[in-house]
Amino acid sequence: MPTNQKYGAGGRKVFVRTRVPNAERVASVIILLLVAVIGWAIYHKGKRFDPNRYAVRTDALKSTIAAVAGKAGTVPTEVGVASTIPAKTATAEAAPSGALNEDSSAESSSDGHDAAPKPATKGQPLELTLAGTKPMGDTEFYNSDNLYEKIDGRAPAYQNFNVQMLRCRSFAVNAAPGSYVDVYEYQFDSPVDAFGMFSMERDPNGKPLTNVPDGYSGEMGYFFRQGAVYVQIIASDTKPATLAIAKSIADIRAKDLPVNDAGLAGRRKLPADGLISDSVSFVPENAQGQSTFKDVFQAKYKFEGSELPFFIMVAATEESEKAWSAYQAFCSRFGKLENLADVNGGKMFTAQVFGKWKVAYLRDGELGGVFDAADAVKARSFVEKYLRGEIK
Repeated sequence: MPTNQKYGAGGRKVFVRTRVPNAERVASVIILLLVAVIGWAIYHKGKRFDPNRYAVRTDALKSTIAAVAGKAGTVPTEVGVASTIPAKTATAEAAPSGALNEDSSAESSSDGHDAAPKPATKGQPLELTLAGTKPMGDTEFYNSDNLYEKIDGRAPAYQNFNVQMLRCRSFAVNAAPGSYVDVYEYQFDSPVDAFGMFSMERDPNGKPLTNVPDGYSGEMGYFFRQGAVYVQIIASDTKPATLAIAKSIADIRAKDLPVNDAGLAGRRKLPADGLISDSVSFVPENAQGQSTFKDVFQAKYKFEGSELPFFIMVAATEESEKAWSAYQAFCSRFGKLENLADVNGGKMFTAQVFGKWKVAYLRDGELGGVFDAADAVKARSFVEKYLRGEIK
């Protein structure tokens, strides 16, 4: 056996291909030619712009121009917008000149389903009898459905508080060319909801107003709740003439809008002594994570060198007692609860939950107390003084 003969693994001979068949050669050439042709075609096609490729197919848009059944139009006009007022909305009160008007009636179809909302009656223009100003355009009207067109991004918060309508208008300041004041008036279904939205947007650095209980002034405007209306009066700049007009408009609107505090019993019961005015807020439901706590008003108070969060819920006797029992059960489950002696007709308990103290009371359908306090002694003292009428 020749010594130069090579073998593969297992003693097999290594196969060496010495000739490529003509058929394979031809196939390889054809494949290479096809690749070259395809590449040239792509290159040539890419150099030429075909406008038809990007043309709008107008026939595909025909379905979008027809009116959608059951939906309100979204173009704001002075003749009004579609009304989508919830069924719980109360009949609008008679208001002086300048108050919001709206038609809250709705029709039902014969099969029992709600028909398309009826267009609202023409809104009353926002007029001001104020020297030194001139309207910059017509009054604009928006309802809950198309509010996003005016305040995109903030509309859902207003809808959560059952906003009914917004009317707004801008007024030029004659003494300051180029300056103007925007007036926004949001109509809600109730004073409580108006207060809820107002308190949510309250500027903690604002200065309280003296002519309305729920209002403050900011660096460039005035903000207040009057009845079921939340008013925003915003100056375009900080020029003295502009700010003076903004204040005059705020005074006029606060005077003209009807006073209505229905449903704000809890707000009125919040004591004034030590109250940090810009801390007042309204929680419509699930206050402090309690499903039985509804329509709760709360605020912070300065007391003996500390700040104490305090809340009040006013409800029917049965509802308040149910909330009281649920609150006790919660505090017992997640902390240590101790019942205290009654104070001036009010039942009391104290509890430490998650490292914080709660001191609660129940009296005549009024449930409230201090919550999330760091000092149990001060929290108890505050509640006892409130029940005795020493904190008013």
